[in-house]
Amino acid sequence: MQFTLTETQRDLKEFAAELAAEAFADRAFTWAGDLPFENRDRLADEGLLGLALPERYGGGGGTVVDVILAQEAVGRVCPDTAHVLSRSSMGPPRVIDKLGSEALKQRYLPPVCAGETTMSVAISEPGAGSDAGAMTTRASVDGDTVTLDGEKRWVGKAEEASAFLVWARFDDDDVGAVVVDTDAPGFSLGEARVNMAGHPQHDLHLDGCELPREQVLAHGDESFRALLTEFNVERCHNAMMCVACGLRAFDEAMAYATDREQFSQQISEFQGIEWKLADVATRLEAARLLIYRAADSAVRAEPSRLETSMAKVLANEAGQKAVDEALQICGARGYQQGHQVEYLYRWVRGWKIAGGTVEVQRNGIARELKKHGLG
Repeated sequence: MQFTLTETQRDLKEFAAELAAEAFADRAFTWAGDLPFENRDRLADEGLLGLALPERYGGGGGTVVDVILAQEAVGRVCPDTAHVLSRSSMGPPRVIDKLGSEALKQRYLPPVCAGETTMSVAISEPGAGSDAGAMTTRASVDGDTVTLDGEKRWVGKAEEASAFLVWARFDDDDVGAVVVDTDAPGFSLGEARVNMAGHPQHDLHLDGCELPREQVLAHGDESFRALLTEFNVERCHNAMMCVACGLRAFDEAMAYATDREQFSQQISEFQGIEWKLADVATRLEAARLLIYRAADSAVRAEPSRLETSMAKVLANEAGQKAVDEALQICGARGYQQGHQVEYLYRWVRGWKIAGGTVEVQRNGIARELKKHGLG
């Protein structure tokens, strides 16, 4: 398959890159887990929030490919801001757009597109991470009410979120999802654990949390399969975060290698450094193309489990390798707290775990290959 960007897509990527350089570069790598609210406001003003959501809800009316391109360009400058950009079109907002009622769309999508709020997803539990089948959070429907009981773990951006897409097991033992507002009775934020990148991840407590039944987004085999299918796209967001971090690390390494001299020559002239740069660039380009293909397929048809999982595995590993090699090239300078490469090193590692570990993705890839082969 040949993938070529359209002129409009090239213009979007160029616009996002210029905006990032002008508005986001100065404070990049300083956010340390804080949400860059001022940058979110600027993204909203420039029409880059909710880029793939319908225009009638304040979105850009674009595609997953558009989001990925803008995310790449912004992430190469400021990863924290790129995360905000892509989250506004992926995850809960996308699922509500694709599966939600008109009432849910009207309620939740316009504030996301306007930069007034954010949403997070709550899947993992103390005893259920990659194994969603072990989920114990319960959702009981009684007339016009759904009641949630359980605990969620490792929820990102929970303090800033106004609502969560909570996965739960219903009385008929089917897994589904419910949209939960933070002011719902019986809902509370629990303990926060701060990860290597400095990002807090919270527990959520649902103790007899009562909500109107219309907050149920997915319930039943067919709707849950649709939910899983839509979350395939989330892997493109995850993967591009890694590639964007890797590209910035490559930029830092190349700049340092061409400036640093040892033994009367630039270290970029040493074969050992040349090979590192060549290998990093090759892996990143391959991962980027896989992401483009997976995102383009999601526009043309249903998001592919095989393609999105392949993209995530390759991008997770290519991004981490790029940052690791950049740190090696930059030496002691790159190893210091506050250096861009050190920041990227801590940031990129988590993506191999988030959104389904690379081990789980490889399991999924193998299952798809055994069913359908490799075309």
